[in-house]
Amino acid sequence: MTAMAKKQDFRPDKPTTSLLSHLILTKKQQKTLLKWVFYGLLLVALSVVQDVLLSQVRLLGATTELVPCAIFLICILEGTHTGSVFALISGLLYLFSGTAPGPYSMVAITFYSIFVCIFRQAYLQESFSSACLCTAMAMVAYVLTNFLFGLFLGLTPLSRIFGFLVTAVLTLLTVPVLYPVLKAIGAFGGYQWKE
Repeated sequence: MTAMAKKQDFRPDKPTTSLLSHLILTKKQQKTLLKWVFYGLLLVALSVVQDVLLSQVRLLGATTELVPCAIFLICILEGTHTGSVFALISGLLYLFSGTAPGPYSMVAITFYSIFVCIFRQAYLQESFSSACLCTAMAMVAYVLTNFLFGLFLGLTPLSRIFGFLVTAVLTLLTVPVLYPVLKAIGAFGGYQWKE
């Protein structure tokens, strides 16, 4: 009788479903998700290259800032609406990565990204040269913001202004390499401001 009681007490578990089993993505959504995953992986790779390799190489006492440069370029290529959200999220992640110069860098990256996106869409044509110009404006403003905050906080002397400007120039030399890579990733799916 105990075996009979065990059979009556046995109830199979209810089928469980995971959150991903209800996630149905269209082909366009899958391509857009893939694009943003590749953007994120590229930023992580650039951060590693910057911290491991390029931080060891100094020219005139300066090195490059690859991650902010890539963030500015992605925002410029994606347009104001998408780019501004991306700038806020990536600026926050850049801050928490430990490689950002300070908390103000998140605000500077977000503000300058939105400003150059609006400027480009309002006044410039869609081209490589306009993307370079807007990236240059954002990078110089970002580097000068870093310098001014360092000067105000007493972390850097006034004589280091030249080093900060060399950082901007060295970083801008990477734009012709980053631009085609970001254009190729941006072509995966979803809206991208047509070049």
